[in-house]
Amino acid sequence: MKKHLLFICILSLFVSCFELEDNDSVSVSFYVKNTAENPISFGTTIWKFSQINGMYKVTSDYTVNSGDSVLARKATYSSDVIEPNKWFESFVITPVEGIEMNNPNLVENWVKYIRDGLPVYVFTLNQ
Repeated sequence: MKKHLLFICILSLFVSCFELEDNDSVSVSFYVKNTAENPISFGTTIWKFSQINGMYKVTSDYTVNSGDSVLARKATYSSDVIEPNKWFESFVITPVEGIEMNNPNLVENWVKYIRDGLPVYVFTLNQ
């Protein structure tokens, strides 16, 4: 009887380590691209959720070299789609002299692609 109880405890511990996924969830990626000749820096703030800490803000700073792009965020969402510009609490681009910047708060500045069946949004920093 003790062996069975021990086996059930170990099995339940093992099963609880697996992440339960909702079948309606989709992984989405947000890339930020720089087509200018100079590097461009920007900062983002997003909300994250932790079962231990609850909701909290995370701020990250990036520098995108000329002709390059960076992954600014990767998230999972359910079938109720949110506009790409709403996935960031704040998105601040550091001005560069002589380069006109796009507005990350406008949904039309985020271009949607499908890669491997998953949505990918790309925002180009400069005009």
